[in-house]
Amino acid sequence: MTICLVLFAWIGQAQDIKVPASTDVKKAEQNLKGEADRSSSKINIGSLIGQLTSNLSDGAFTDSFKKNKTNFISKANNVKDAVGASSTLQSLQGGLTPSAMDAGWGKVKDSWIKNAKTVNTVKTVASLAGTLESHISDKYFKGSWATARPAWQAALNTLSK
Repeated sequence: MTICLVLFAWIGQAQDIKVPASTDVKKAEQNLKGEADRSSSKINIGSLIGQLTSNLSDGAFTDSFKKNKTNFISKANNVKDAVGASSTLQSLQGGLTPSAMDAGWGKVKDSWIKNAKTVNTVKTVASLAGTLESHISDKYFKGSWATARPAWQAALNTLSK
């Protein structure tokens, strides 16, 4: 009898655990994804390519690219999609003189170009932009790049997620 009373008292004290419905879980996941999309959408991949370009000295560019550098940066700043950004990034790479690139570029260049031609996400373009920037010889960056680079890299990292 005592066992029954203890058992009933214990059952009476038990708490109901509520498991959220699968639709509620999906809705919460969508809200979180939406928050992430909104934070990364504030970063414009084209603007990052423009920032990189504007922080390179004219000595890094071919003569034909130098003539259109200002126009290129203006157009790059307005690019917002992966395909347009990839095309812009490829144009930037094509406008760099071979001497502007470090020795390691030769090992990754073919793969980089292949990936740039088939890109379909901003995440991939951000990765390609980081790779390109890392292979440009330091002597071709303006002094302002040392200050601008950490924020630029942080923005790329945000887009890479």
